[in-house]
Amino acid sequence: MKLHERLAALESSPVPTWVFDLDFFRQRWANKPALELWRASTPEELYARDYSDMSESTRTRMRGYIDGFRVGRTAEEEWTLYPKGEPVTMKLFMTGVPLDDGRTGVLIQAVVKEKAPSPDLVRSIEALRHTSVMVTLLDMEGEIVLQNPAAQSAFGTAAPFRARFPDDVIPEALLSATRAGEVFSLETAVHTAVGERWHAVEARTLPDPATGKTVILVHHTDETARRGAERRAAEEGQLAEQLRGTLAIVERQKQEILALSAPVLEVSSRTIALPIIGVLDSARALEMEGRILNAVSARGAETVILDLTGADALTAETAEQVARLGRAIRLLGARPIATGITSKLARTLVHANVDLEGILLLRSLRDGIEAARCERT
Repeated sequence: MKLHERLAALESSPVPTWVFDLDFFRQRWANKPALELWRASTPEELYARDYSDMSESTRTRMRGYIDGFRVGRTAEEEWTLYPKGEPVTMKLFMTGVPLDDGRTGVLIQAVVKEKAPSPDLVRSIEALRHTSVMVTLLDMEGEIVLQNPAAQSAFGTAAPFRARFPDDVIPEALLSATRAGEVFSLETAVHTAVGERWHAVEARTLPDPATGKTVILVHHTDETARRGAERRAAEEGQLAEQLRGTLAIVERQKQEILALSAPVLEVSSRTIALPIIGVLDSARALEMEGRILNAVSARGAETVILDLTGADALTAETAEQVARLGRAIRLLGARPIATGITSKLARTLVHANVDLEGILLLRSLRDGIEAARCERT
């Protein structure tokens, strides 16, 4: 079955959906909302566009997704895309899909922000998507456009970028390399608010999500502790293992924070959906309950779809939290639908003996959307 035949059900979806081929930097399929999003008059015009000018960091991140998609993983991130050069910030939900020749493409569903964030916020999102540490955006002359809070704390808000380095050669070398399209990387001493520290500095160019112009992304990581630890490692054999453990904890915490993202999606004028990704425990369910109930009241929703496709750790507690969300939705007069009910989850719900009366259980999000549509007609 060809790609367009396998994705025929998504043609009528109100959510912009397309398939990207990372090997050839081309779109291979798109529904009508995606054509409108990308400002393409026809599918053929969109498929002919060449996206090979994407940054190397974006290519690396996308290749990492492909490896995960091949083993059944999904990804979700906030991106700023540039249809015909105009920045648009949106939430992307990505998964792998087999292309007609057997390679793996990226199936992307997008939720465009209803209200565009401020330029500073867009810049912050774009910068923090590349790094999680001290971030600075520079114009091509080396003047500071934006700093994240970590950079402001380390270097102050008024000091020029060049004043960070005790050696004047370093900032000039950084600007020269990035203007030539290279990635600059160096470990060096820097001046900070707490004295001299040792930083790993990396810089590269990328499009400014607010203007579309080229800017320079610079990020610093404080390697002072690591360098001291390396000196002590010869005498303290356990230190290296402890350091790796600390890094693992930081990474796990980062992933847990990312897993907390559960956007309220407007499927239609009277239907909203809540994709639940990651672990659903009591604390997270309480937070979701507040947001979903506010959304029901604010949007006058009649149907709420709780999509469990991306949920993990499907335990008795998960079933109870789903039931609790359903009861809260019903109290506001809306109808709850739970989708993504796999055979494993169905067995969990049965064994947990949770009261799910009043919650329609369906296998897929598509079934849930169709059920909501039929209910309205």
